[in-house]
Amino acid sequence: MTGLRGEAYLEVDVPDGDTTRTCVFHLQEELADTGAITHQYLLSNRGQLLRSAYDIGTDLLPDDVADADLENRKGYHVDGGAGTYTEDLSFQVGPGDSPWGDGSSEAGAFNKFDASGDVDLIVKKQVWDWATSQAQTGSGNPARLHVGEWTDGSHETDEGVFEGPMPVAIKEATLTKDPDDPSALNGSIELTWTALFPDVDVVGATEDAMDEVADLIPDF
Repeated sequence: MTGLRGEAYLEVDVPDGDTTRTCVFHLQEELADTGAITHQYLLSNRGQLLRSAYDIGTDLLPDDVADADLENRKGYHVDGGAGTYTEDLSFQVGPGDSPWGDGSSEAGAFNKFDASGDVDLIVKKQVWDWATSQAQTGSGNPARLHVGEWTDGSHETDEGVFEGPMPVAIKEATLTKDPDDPSALNGSIELTWTALFPDVDVVGATEDAMDEVADLIPDF
């Protein structure tokens, strides 16, 4: 079987001075994964306006539109591919969960980048909080979510059908004590699937374009 089942790995790049550390978090206990798609249309639900125009006068509409069956509460839609896809993960964390960071600490020890293995839960929480708050995820440097068939096989499994992890931006991440189970933390994270910037200076190109537009606007 390819891919991952009942577990996920989140990889985030965390700045450390002039270098970057990659922290890996293994999410496996009570894992629930929900995907949500939001479409944004170029033309959305315009049938009512077209019908109103028809009622006013068909001379305002092309013949093929004027003759169309435009029922109430039914609109035309044009999908240009815009919108968002989000992954919402909920999970629990135990004191022995590993990996939980960049692997830089010895067994039973920890630092702000790593709390893998048998480490107190408050340490695991704060390493998670530190990594997810300091990581600047986005199209230029996405986090990587290995879940289901979205994996390159680097985490003790075969490569999934998508041949790599899902590039994501972190929108919200929480990790709290479980009031009913002091030996576990309850966690959730909301991730947005992100497109990757092409291998060009996107920021510089944008600034150049804005400068050109400014040159076309006369001073007042």
